[in-house]
Amino acid sequence: MSLRKDYIERLIEEFAAALARIIKARREKKLADAQRLIQETALSALGMEYAALLMADPVSTARLLGSPTRVKVLARLVAEDGELIAEQGDTATATSRIHYALALYDEVQALGLTLDSDDTATLARLRGLLAAPDAR
Repeated sequence: MSLRKDYIERLIEEFAAALARIIKARREKKLADAQRLIQETALSALGMEYAALLMADPVSTARLLGSPTRVKVLARLVAEDGELIAEQGDTATATSRIHYALALYDEVQALGLTLDSDDTATLARLRGLLAAPDAR
């Protein structure tokens, strides 16, 4: 196996475990823990602070990350963050995060990575949040 393939597989495995912890914290209403996990996962999986990754537009951030897999990881983190913020009642910030996540998913596809069923479900949830009257 090539070094790149090993790296990508390790990234996916680490991200899957971290995502499970984030989702568990959200379900248990440990919102501060979920937020902390999002930030820690960005740093460990992508090598950058979460807030720094959100400073640029999604296209520039995708270029910075370099690979569609890394962009997909960030898209899912931002999606989780948007849903978490929506649960806390900050609809303006949640809407902004959701739009950012959707744009990152667009970049993933533009970079040639096919979305899986989990991605499709995430996109449907995000679009549903945007369609809700209080999320605009």
